[in-house]
Amino acid sequence: MSEEAIQDTGSQEAVAAEAAPVSFLESLPEDLRNEPSLRTFTDPGALAKSYVNAQRMIGADKIAIPGKHSTPDEWREVYTKLGAPTEAKSYEISAGDVDEGMLEAFRQQAYEAGLTNQQANTMMKYYTDQAAAARAAEDDKIQGAQEQSIAELQQEFGRAYEQRIELAQNAARTFLGGTEIFDEIELSDGRLLGDHPDIVKMFAALGEQIGEDKLVGEPSEMIMTPQEAQRQIDELTLPNSPYWDKTHPNKDRIVEEVLRLREYL
Repeated sequence: MSEEAIQDTGSQEAVAAEAAPVSFLESLPEDLRNEPSLRTFTDPGALAKSYVNAQRMIGADKIAIPGKHSTPDEWREVYTKLGAPTEAKSYEISAGDVDEGMLEAFRQQAYEAGLTNQQANTMMKYYTDQAAAARAAEDDKIQGAQEQSIAELQQEFGRAYEQRIELAQNAARTFLGGTEIFDEIELSDGRLLGDHPDIVKMFAALGEQIGEDKLVGEPSEMIMTPQEAQRQIDELTLPNSPYWDKTHPNKDRIVEEVLRLREYL
């Protein structure tokens, strides 16, 4: 290669080197180029943004997070800086109808957990909402059981329902001196003792067996239950009975009686 060509090539390399952009780190003073904390920055804008953020943090109230060996007092200092009250009684809790004793215990637990007043109220609202939902569900369950009991007794007694309920109450007054026990004993499903069909039917049957002369307040004329009416119908319609004999003189009267009894079914 000629000397002239070599000189021309050298000139081009110099121009290219001069035109190549200088990296951000290379533009810094030599004593900062190898600084590890600056290697993540690729341009002056990123460095400036980091600097601004750092300046904003300088005046902020910083909290040192305690380690696993920190004392309760050190944690208490953190809780206080985060906004927790300095004593349990300082919590202002909106608790509705929560018992005062329970509320006092909740304040103490909130204090020991380091909750702020807002956090404590959030937890209390969750508790009261859950408790209210549980009570509503239990009330619905009890109401459902009561309605089922009434439906069972109405089917059992038919048109005699009101009278048999009164009969059961009169029997309880005669033997127990009152009906209070029916309203005082609660069963496992939430119903009261007096709501259970078997108890009502037992006392109603007991009152019926005793008789009017011994039972206080017994109705003077008993109304048939569906079972009693069906029993009489079965007796009147036995095979070969007058009910089936067109020539029997009592045929019409027996048929009419059967029709009357069927009204109780």
